[in-house]
Amino acid sequence: MLSEHFAASVSAAAVAPKATSNSVKDVGISIFESQPHSGQRASFKKSNTAPNCLAVSPSHVFAAQADKAVVNVYSRDKGNQEATVPFQERITCLALACEDSVLVLGSQTGRIFVWETHTGRVVITSQAHLQQVTALVVDPTSNFVLSASADASIHVWSLPALLSFSNAALQGQHSPLHTLSGHRAAITSLVVGHSAGFCNIAVSASADQSCIVWDYHENQLLRTVLLPAVPRCLALDPADRAFYTAYDDGSVQIVDFYSDAFSAANPDSVQHPLYDPAQAAMPVQPPPQTRWTPPSADQGAALSAMLSYDGSTLMTGHNNGNVLVWDVPLGRYSSTFTAAPMMGPVTNLVSLPVQGFPDARPALINQVTIVKPKHAAFDKADLDGAVPGNYNLSMQFSRQLPMPHISASKKQSATVESEFLTALTHPVFPESLLADSLAELANWNGSVKVQLAAPAAAAVPTPAAPAEAPAAQPQVSDTADFMSLDAPETSTGPSVEQQNEALRAELAALKRVQRASLIQMEALRKEKVELLAKIRQDIDDDMEDEVNEDEKSERAWGRLASTGEYVESDEESE
Repeated sequence: MLSEHFAASVSAAAVAPKATSNSVKDVGISIFESQPHSGQRASFKKSNTAPNCLAVSPSHVFAAQADKAVVNVYSRDKGNQEATVPFQERITCLALACEDSVLVLGSQTGRIFVWETHTGRVVITSQAHLQQVTALVVDPTSNFVLSASADASIHVWSLPALLSFSNAALQGQHSPLHTLSGHRAAITSLVVGHSAGFCNIAVSASADQSCIVWDYHENQLLRTVLLPAVPRCLALDPADRAFYTAYDDGSVQIVDFYSDAFSAANPDSVQHPLYDPAQAAMPVQPPPQTRWTPPSADQGAALSAMLSYDGSTLMTGHNNGNVLVWDVPLGRYSSTFTAAPMMGPVTNLVSLPVQGFPDARPALINQVTIVKPKHAAFDKADLDGAVPGNYNLSMQFSRQLPMPHISASKKQSATVESEFLTALTHPVFPESLLADSLAELANWNGSVKVQLAAPAAAAVPTPAAPAEAPAAQPQVSDTADFMSLDAPETSTGPSVEQQNEALRAELAALKRVQRASLIQMEALRKEKVELLAKIRQDIDDDMEDEVNEDEKSERAWGRLASTGEYVESDEESE
């Protein structure tokens, strides 16, 4: 059965809600199950998290603290706080990338930190924005990072370029690929689409009461949406068909890309409304009926939003600690998820991957413990793009590696990629390899005879004959070294010079065979070319004869039409 989970975090409230019997004091982050059963599954204490400052991986929870320049790291397996990671300045937003192995952080001064949690390496950019970074998102391919700021700008960064060791000599002088400029006030929220192609979109919300849809690959503004109030948070539909925004009064509004408002300028166009150049310059104002009102006015501002896996349910976290559930198909408030308000304003709602798919496999790499940042430990200008010697990777394989014949108790598969791979992945020496090796050792020197068992699968020498048959015992000289090319002269086998002469004779014979083969291949190639040329010539001759026959017939019929007499050709008369 499929199950959906999400993480919710709170910040310190100006007036903490009254504790009830169902609430736990000092719980800052909670893991809830929303489908098929509702309830709290885990909780972590001592966290004061601002909006856009929560990231959750399968093994850890990262929460940037609002009151200090630290990031709290919690272990989901152990259920406790694993580490407190200090930074040079206060972190205002964060996001996970590269299959949850890289954490991207935005700072209060406008800089970007890229932290490899498996190695401890940290890449720090220069002052990317003029003011603090308010939101960070990573596209599905982990190739691009979008950073939004209170200075109304959005930078698009290349994550592989930031992590490349060839750029280590820049010493923080990294530059974004391009800047998305279109807002006139601080950006409050930023989301990116779910597509892995080059037509993916990003949506930004600003305090200037507008949202803009971007093509961040091409640095192009696709559409501007004018809103009735300042949007506080955004949520994008799983199929990128619409986005949802919430306001200070707790209400929610849907902006549908396929609605009449987006196609008003050209309603008969068959092109996607976002990519129609005839409508790009026209702002969109969603109708009032697309705005949904909360059940009561005491819910407070909606600070976070999240959609379910199928996009049929919208959840919003509010200033009074409640998490409201909205029915998207009906377009109205449905219920309150939390029976009692949480211990502060719900600043973050993060959906987790759906569990329960029958063909789902766990991730190959599991991060048991994180490696704290090692600032400037790997930034050496003299490496010339090489990996530093102190660069170590700390990880654990969570399941069996995809390698065949890894178990001695399992029978080998009939489809073997190669003998080398079989020998490499076998837990012991394969029987076939032992048999071939023993046979090779037996023939290495003529003075040594090793008797092998009749079946090759036995892969062991034949036991010695009984005492009554001593003649069957192999006579091995104590001084004979059958692993050495320079056997002693007392050996009855061929000497080294004789063996070398035999090898030279074999090599000369192989060269003669190779030369004869090449000559024969060249003769066959010429014969093939001549045969193809003859076939083409025969075809051309046949076509020419047909053309001549057609011309003679046309002349005869033309004479008949003009004179009334039909003159037979020579061939017809014959």
